[in-house]
Amino acid sequence: MKVKIDVESNKNEPSKIDGYKLSLQLSNDVSVAKILTESEMKFLLKDITQALGYTPIIEKFGCTVEEAKEIKEKIDKDRDCKDCTLKMEECYRCCNVCESPLERDLLKALVKSDIQVELQLRLNKDGEISHFPEPVLPEKILTIPDFYIETENKKICVYTDGHTYHERTEYQAVRDRSIDRELQNLGYEVLRFTTSEIKNDIQKVVASIKKTMGILEKNDFDDAEKRPDEQTEIDEGTCIRCGVKIAYDCDRPFCLSCWKKWTIFDKSKEKYCHKCGKEMDFIDYKHPICRKCL
Repeated sequence: MKVKIDVESNKNEPSKIDGYKLSLQLSNDVSVAKILTESEMKFLLKDITQALGYTPIIEKFGCTVEEAKEIKEKIDKDRDCKDCTLKMEECYRCCNVCESPLERDLLKALVKSDIQVELQLRLNKDGEISHFPEPVLPEKILTIPDFYIETENKKICVYTDGHTYHERTEYQAVRDRSIDRELQNLGYEVLRFTTSEIKNDIQKVVASIKKTMGILEKNDFDDAEKRPDEQTEIDEGTCIRCGVKIAYDCDRPFCLSCWKKWTIFDKSKEKYCHKCGKEMDFIDYKHPICRKCL
């Protein structure tokens, strides 16, 4: 059955609407039509929306019919949505704001951990911020982190990079580092997680975010022997590139010489844990500490 709705204009005043013509094509040979007033049309659309199951979604999230339709289809057909324990809690942000499956997975994990996040916050070049879906001229935007977290004393930008560290092109690496430095200069902390990190151990990703927030719990890392506040304060660290001893600071895990080289993209590989100083297969400035030292 096909449904068609045409606007019936007033013959004397074309800009004025007399009603709506609803046509139902029941078969190739049979069709019916009825003229409805504006109020009748509103009631009909309301009944259709209710019958299709869109009304609870619209009332819950204040979204449009089209957005409700998309959410309803995912709830009915998507396996992850069917089994989601956050159904009708985060459906709008998950379906209509998140831009990738990685973002959806991390959003659900963060919400389940009681971490309040803002999605698609626009950080502008002038230092101002714009909230989704507030319009912003593209040329004014510095970056759009996938997740933005703010605590009493920290502002954290989280990115779900759809590539691993070694898959990044030179341009992507330079761009990411440039944005990271600008954000750090503006007082933001930056966390980037790869596809494999999120897919293989999302709880470790959540734990890393909690650690940056300063709310790491005892069991967030399986191999953590002590809570961070119970650990002995460390004064001395190791440059993650050359291995010389420097002040312990995970935000600056390079010696001055290596730091200058690092700011200009090169393909040198960091290899020393900033905390224990042991040589590791893979260390970088975003993850300067080996897993055993976390």
